[in-house]
Amino acid sequence: SVALIVVVVLWRSATPAPQPVTRFTVAPPENGTLPNGGEMSLSPGGSRLAFVAQSGPNAPTVLWVRPLDALTARPIQGTDGAQGPFWSPDGKYLGFYTNGKLEKVAVSGGPPQTLCEANGGGATWSQNGVIVFTNRDKLFRVPETGGTPELIASPPEAANHESGYNLPQFLPDGRHFIFHFYNVSSLGIEEHSIVIGSLDSKEVVHLTAASSNALYSPPGYLLYMNRATLVARPFDAGKLKFTGQGVPIAEGVALNGGYGQFAVSQTGALVYGNGSSTNQMVWLNRKGEKLGTVGQPGLYSGPALSPDGTKLAVGRGEGGNRDIWIYNLKSGTASRLTFNPSDELSPVWSADESRIFFTSYRLGQRDLYQKAASGLGNTQLVFKSKEQAKSLMDVSQDGRYAIYGTTIRPTQLWALPLFGQRKPFPFVQGKFQADQAQFSPNGRYVAYMSNETGRDEVYVQTFPQHTGKWQISTGGGVEPMWRGDGKELFYLSPDDRVMAVGVNTAAGQFQAGTPKLLFQAQMIPPSFWRNIYVVSPDGQRFLLLEPATGGKSSPINVVLNWPALLKNAGN
Repeated sequence: SVALIVVVVLWRSATPAPQPVTRFTVAPPENGTLPNGGEMSLSPGGSRLAFVAQSGPNAPTVLWVRPLDALTARPIQGTDGAQGPFWSPDGKYLGFYTNGKLEKVAVSGGPPQTLCEANGGGATWSQNGVIVFTNRDKLFRVPETGGTPELIASPPEAANHESGYNLPQFLPDGRHFIFHFYNVSSLGIEEHSIVIGSLDSKEVVHLTAASSNALYSPPGYLLYMNRATLVARPFDAGKLKFTGQGVPIAEGVALNGGYGQFAVSQTGALVYGNGSSTNQMVWLNRKGEKLGTVGQPGLYSGPALSPDGTKLAVGRGEGGNRDIWIYNLKSGTASRLTFNPSDELSPVWSADESRIFFTSYRLGQRDLYQKAASGLGNTQLVFKSKEQAKSLMDVSQDGRYAIYGTTIRPTQLWALPLFGQRKPFPFVQGKFQADQAQFSPNGRYVAYMSNETGRDEVYVQTFPQHTGKWQISTGGGVEPMWRGDGKELFYLSPDDRVMAVGVNTAAGQFQAGTPKLLFQAQMIPPSFWRNIYVVSPDGQRFLLLEPATGGKSSPINVVLNWPALLKNAGN
């Protein structure tokens, strides 16, 4: 009939046409950078992008907001040092971490409000006014108005592994949430997975192995990473289970310690940062000016300069299959020192430069070894134990002691005599993280990082007896390094500024001056394994591991109507 034809025509005309996928990029602020490939979050409606950026070489990290229909972004005042941004459900506020605290700030302007103390990564805000966040690898809840946090999920505790919970996101019901779980076994094997938790129970349910955290996106998908590939997998948020296989939707996405640098909205918008798996060893002077490079771009970790500064030992290769290489900085040649198929890393030179100490998995657990720097002869076992997963940090110049971290969180520092029965003893222990230990040149002191105050700071203690202790950094600090004569100590601030402190290391006369900024660095993300920079013996040059892009940030990729990519993939 005519009426039926009219109804059909009207129904067809009212049916929206399929929307195409739209792509564009958002550049960092002029002369600015996006740390770690970009920490970002989309507003629930998908109209605004929040991200962390540095506006200049010596500027702190700050929250920026960019409406996707605008050409520029603007900084949010009062958010210096910001990390891990997340939106309120109504899009009026941004939450973030800074200086050991969880804060929120109105996007329209005004001073930030502290919600509680927190040291972690990732948070999520429900429509019921509850914020679930990470604090020291555990999940807590706090009202959106702030208050005393309540523990809601804690990883299993065991002596032979380390684990942590982080990066939560609420599911649509506002009661359940997904989060990232990492575990490092006593053998040093890292595992990452996605887990479901609930505000109504402390029990958790393992969902799937994954390289990163996951985010839920309507109409019913979980987005997570398989190595550098971002996949979307059909997920029933009501039954809390997958309903199909994952489909790749983006390649080369930045991944930092299980933190996938991507975000989605409830309206089909997707953003992600580009990752670079390779880095470059770059020389800089005390002003941060580039002096040259060492080797070709590659996968480098844990560099160590010889005492005379003419040779460099460094881990080379992908994690799990690294070997120690030695670079002659005068001739520019390189030679491979270790050939075992197990992972070998964290090299340290002996004072006479005849030997290289390092960490290896060759007996099934992380133990300490040494080999002649010339490459001649066999590798010798220095110390083994199945009770500890050990990561070598330094060897004293007199060759009498090594210091290592257990790498079981909280990491503890142990000293190993390299004489007699070689029985290790604890140096720094507690319910906090202690890491990155370095002997002073005269062996009387050890500099290290600890978060015993709730924030990473650099400390110095006397060695081997504990007769004195001093805090060196004042606004956060990691990776201490001594100058060759022991008269200066260097470290990295939380935003990768290289700091210098004058010190006196004479016996019983330790003194430290005021930290001074040398330059803003552009480094690869902090490594689970020891240092990402070293200092020349005279303290005038710094060898840094920079992204192979030269420290320049790639723009943030924006994809509108990303679910259409699944149709293009045949789903």
